[in-house]
Amino acid sequence: MTQNLDLLSAGNGGISTLTEAFQDLSGQIDQLTAVADARSSSKLAGLKTKMEDFTANVTLVGQVKAGKSALTNILAGQPGLLPSDVNPWTSVVTTLNINTRAHADTKSKFTFFDQEEWDNLVVGGGRLGELASRAGADEEMEDIQRQIVAMKEKSEERLGKHFELILGQSHQYDYFDEELIERYVCLGDDDDPDSVDAKTGRFADVTKSAELYLDLPQYPVAMRLCDTPGVNDTFMVREQITLRSLRGSEVCVVVLAAHQALSTMDMALMRIIAQFENRQVILFVNRVDELENPAAQIPEIRQRVAETLKAAGVDANTDVIFGSAKWAEAALTGDASLLSEDSRAALNDMHKVADQTVAQDDPVRAIWDLSGLPGLLTAINARIADGAGLRLLERTKRSARNLGNQIRATSVARQLSESGAPERDFEGRSPAQVMDELRRDYDAKITTLTTDLREKLIARMQGAEANFVKRATDSLIAHLEQYGEQGTWQYDPAGLRMLQKAAYFSFARNMRSQVGKLYGQATADLEGIYRGILGNHLGEFGIEAPATPNVPPPLGIGRTIALDLQSTWWRRWWQKRKGYEAFAADYARLISSEARSISQDIEENQVAAVLENIRSGLNDFLKEHEETLLAIAKMGGEAPQKDSALAAKLLGEQNREALLGDILKGLGSEEAA
Repeated sequence: MTQNLDLLSAGNGGISTLTEAFQDLSGQIDQLTAVADARSSSKLAGLKTKMEDFTANVTLVGQVKAGKSALTNILAGQPGLLPSDVNPWTSVVTTLNINTRAHADTKSKFTFFDQEEWDNLVVGGGRLGELASRAGADEEMEDIQRQIVAMKEKSEERLGKHFELILGQSHQYDYFDEELIERYVCLGDDDDPDSVDAKTGRFADVTKSAELYLDLPQYPVAMRLCDTPGVNDTFMVREQITLRSLRGSEVCVVVLAAHQALSTMDMALMRIIAQFENRQVILFVNRVDELENPAAQIPEIRQRVAETLKAAGVDANTDVIFGSAKWAEAALTGDASLLSEDSRAALNDMHKVADQTVAQDDPVRAIWDLSGLPGLLTAINARIADGAGLRLLERTKRSARNLGNQIRATSVARQLSESGAPERDFEGRSPAQVMDELRRDYDAKITTLTTDLREKLIARMQGAEANFVKRATDSLIAHLEQYGEQGTWQYDPAGLRMLQKAAYFSFARNMRSQVGKLYGQATADLEGIYRGILGNHLGEFGIEAPATPNVPPPLGIGRTIALDLQSTWWRRWWQKRKGYEAFAADYARLISSEARSISQDIEENQVAAVLENIRSGLNDFLKEHEETLLAIAKMGGEAPQKDSALAAKLLGEQNREALLGDILKGLGSEEAA
């Protein structure tokens, strides 16, 4: 039973500035709404809804048994909720939706692999089968197939006639508990495979994701906690799912086990998180309660972690927090009896050397402080506040200022319409024709720009591939000349990833620069149309360009490729080839196919979305202002339309102008991030 949920508020100071800014902005939007017409009021309401629906995405990744699920349970305030004894075959992503508003009566939802995903695993051997096939590792492929057949038979036996029917489906419930969760994500109950009501693991092999919905008022913003399966599974299904989960995540918490921090299996994680910006990554070294002398060992582990991060290309300033989910559970439940004798001894050891930040007169608070959770929560919230939260705040301010200026332009047009038609200076063309020409012009410009960005990225990625292939084959030939065809040789693919990452970041820089300029040109053209209709009556009128799309980290670059594998198939690959030319040609083909697979993943899963966001961002911006401009143009020559609701709010258009000026001044005019 959780008694001390108030402890979860420990990190709220890291996000308080953001939540206060959201509240202030919400009040300013309410002021704008009070002087807005119906259309603008609707758009302003939409801005408030986006703020209210803001949800921070936090993903936990790590090895099996590192303690991700236990840590997720603590963050959700429900120790023991998610099981930790998962079947090595399972690859279930479990997402805890905390304080989200859109779940209605659904409290849990479990989604199964669809037929295509299942076939990819059972026919092709999943991602590992793809790599083995590409590299010509026939014996490994046979071993993979034997394991898959065994898993498939077990799954079909457990699910019986229901097996084919549930693929691609989902199950939803208006509740969740440990028994229900275990049925979908844990090891199956072999004693009763035909029972639909099997308590454990009946659907685990075919469950793709689990979503739970809960409320936790101790958190000031909604949060989506994603607990991924460990990356060290047989077929790399989990690695693919982890990558998919990390896309769109604002914070990546890498959970390591203190007694094996950054082991060989964790290096796959290092490749992935090396693609993130430093501010998005937090390393939580869990299970320090299992160390014999944590006070002495933690500095040693910290040094080793720092060296490994540096070698993996991860920023040395990445936060590394040490703690224990076990200690946190004891604090949340108020039950220190949960701790073993060794765990208590480790806790006492840490308490003796603790600084003044650890509570001295409150045992529960002291355990909580030593668990590392306050530091983790503060770090998570700081990243939310500086990342997705700040971007939403600035985008919303920008949109509110633009709507405020549209309201001002409409007010000026209304005043002018009382004394005659507004001015129009478009060389005989109507405002509708001008806007139509503008949209066509910028649609062509966006097409040219996005095509150019894509082509330059592809060319640079291909250049990186060619550069790496040449260096690798030169190295291979030099090895053969020196040692002959005896032994084995392997070339570190880190250089390929470095070149591909440089190409991607060049794309991101070019995109921000060129799109920013194009958006700015479109904004200036729109201002020209406003002034073409309303002349010099607008005064200090201005609109702001939409924000350039956010460019996500190139996570696909970090996924495992054949060149990373260290199994016996490398030796067999070597033994099957004879002659320098065969070695060089086959290896070059392998590198090229692997490099192209990364490029394709980056282009399809990330670049394509960025380019579409560029187009949709500008289209939405132009459409919004077109509606306002055409509404203003229609006022000319018509009898003024009296809005009774608006009339009741205002003493007159001059009061409206003064109030709008004050509101816009409060919103500020600084550039959005």
